[in-house]
This record gives sequence, structure tokens and C-alpha cells, in this order.
Amino acid sequence: MAAIGHPGRRWLTAFALLFTLGCIPAPKVPIPTLRYQAVPAQRQRHLLVLMRGLGAGNTIFERKGIIDEIRARKLPFDVIAPDVHYGYYKSRTFEQRFKEDIIDPARRQGYEQIWLAGFSMGGLGSLLYVRSHPADIDGVLLTSPFLGWRSLQREIRRAGGVAAWQKTSDDPDHWQRMLWSWIKTRNPATPPPIWLGYGQNDILAAGGPPLLATVLPPERVFSVPGNHTITTFKTIFLRHLDTLALQSDPGLKDRKANSNLH
Repeated sequence: MAAIGHPGRRWLTAFALLFTLGCIPAPKVPIPTLRYQAVPAQRQRHLLVLMRGLGAGNTIFERKGIIDEIRARKLPFDVIAPDVHYGYYKSRTFEQRFKEDIIDPARRQGYEQIWLAGFSMGGLGSLLYVRSHPADIDGVLLTSPFLGWRSLQREIRRAGGVAAWQKTSDDPDHWQRMLWSWIKTRNPATPPPIWLGYGQNDILAAGGPPLLATVLPPERVFSVPGNHTITTFKTIFLRHLDTLALQSDPGLKDRKANSNLH
């Protein structure tokens, strides 16, 4: 997640430094993880995995009130926040480590559903994982996902959009093309479902989310005023929590509608 101030410029600078200078922390095995149970000593039916962005560690969710917001809704979800920093992506160990350290243990513990909530870089990680292991995940909530650089996104737009774009690739050395090639060929009706929220004035992720929105069901996409800031992220995520509540309790929508009639 970015800091408040001039986040777009700060994030662009941070990404440039990471890609050019190599100042990247080494991945740890297993991935360090913070756990938040909805009820102490009682496992819930489902698990929500919070995927951090580039600019802060996995403690950001508790410090900025995200964990409190989840608990206040009394959702049937426990929460974990793995510290998946950029080093896992750079070393190409992210998907293996995430599966072995986070997802497979959660399934063995008996969680019925596992949802990913990805913020910025964590949104990218969520999609990369779903691309390679779609059956592992039951739903994805994307908050201002970073989906690569604008040059490729301009290329896709000049081609007439995602469906018309032909310069595709499955080469992991070209991860942006690999990602967008998967986005192009993925049937939006194929599980897991993906919800997307993003800031309308986002400097860093400006091109990616609106382009992704063109291949998602319209009812699963929304935007809010704001830039690439924690404040905007939180506004988006609170709406995602409403989605999570409805998806985990299909009867909730009908009960709300009935209550409005009285």
C-alpha cells in the first residue's frame, strides 16, 4: 500500500528502483504470515487472504483498521496476511511458496472457501496465482491492482482492446504479456469469480484496471474517486466486504430486501 501524500510519484519511483537497482529483500521459507481469527480458538468456515502491496509490510492491514472492519461485519472468515514482498515475484518463487505455505495448509485445516483480496501489487499476485491454480481459490477481490506498465496497455488499446490484441505470449520472461494473454483467453464465467475496484484518479495503476474491467461482468466492477492511496484502498475494500458478505451468505440479499418492505 502507498503512503498518503503524492503516492503515484512515490510508487513509480519505488517500482523503478526495484526493477533497476535490485534492492530487493530475499524471500523467506515459509512465508511469514499474520493470522487473525474471527473468534479466538475457533476456526471459521472460510479464509480470507490479504495480499499486501509494495509500499508497506503485512502489518498495514491491522494498523489501518482493515482487520477491525472485517471483524465488525462478523463474517464467517478467518483472515491471514502473508508478507509476500516483491522478492517473491522477482525470484519467481511466489506461486510455489504461496501454494505450499498458505493455500495447501489452509485446505488441510478444513477451510471450505479461500478468497484472495489483493491490493496493488497484491492484486497482481492474486491474478498470477489464479492463472496457475484456479481450482485453489473461490473468489478474488482486487483493489487497484498493478497490472504492468502503460506501454503494453497502450499497445492493447491501439489493437482495439483485449479481445482484438494478438501479440500474446506465455513466456514467463515477459510476465506482462503472459498475464494479459491469460486475461484475453480467460472465460469470465470460469471460476473463481473476480471483483474489481479502483480509483478514478489513480496515477500508478491508471491503465490496467479500466482495461481489465472490459473483460469482467459489469456488475463486478466499480470505481471510486481517489488516487493510489490507503484512503482510496480502504473505501474500495469496504465495498468488497459487502460483496464478501453476500457471497458467503446467499440468503442475505433476500433478507435485506424483505426487511426494506416492512
